[in-house]
Amino acid sequence: MSGKNRGKENIKYNKRTVDSMNNVKVRYMTRTGMLLALAIVFQMMGRFLGPNNNYIVGPLINAILLVSTAATGVWGGIAISVIAPYVSAFTNKAPIAPFILSFSPFIALGNAIIVVCFYLLYKKSKVAGVAVGAVLKFAFLYASVTLFTRYFSVPDNFAKVMNALFSWPQLLTAVIGGIIAIIVIRLLGRNIELNR
Repeated sequence: MSGKNRGKENIKYNKRTVDSMNNVKVRYMTRTGMLLALAIVFQMMGRFLGPNNNYIVGPLINAILLVSTAATGVWGGIAISVIAPYVSAFTNKAPIAPFILSFSPFIALGNAIIVVCFYLLYKKSKVAGVAVGAVLKFAFLYASVTLFTRYFSVPDNFAKVMNALFSWPQLLTAVIGGIIAIIVIRLLGRNIELNR
């Protein structure tokens, strides 16, 4: 093969490689954006479900975090982990909203914990990823809310609500969300892979 033909082949190969990389980036951005939008819709709908909406919305948000991790990788899951709590807090009109907004960095970190655990254990055992992530998220949020309400002068009535929201229900909603996510991931099969 002449040098001229070899150069044409390299250009074709490089163009295919660049096109493939661009397709992956577009899929990544599209999937992350769609799953974030779905999380926001669930959070908004939760406002119409009454005071215990966290038992419905919580599992759905946790499921989205884990599905996004499977569909986009750890950074897509972390992006949604960070953005979703702030959107929820900023759009919340309840009297407790300013305290939830102040607590949002801890919620984002708790979400990131379950995402990272799921990502690290995904290939070995999705169930272990959910279990470890759910326990660590719960432990982190429970410790955080206990310290937050104690040291940031949260009024007693709001402190009780926050302690109720960010204690054992976090474990329950993370586990249920994990079960939903595993079912969705299995139903999607190889279609969930970003490079496909």
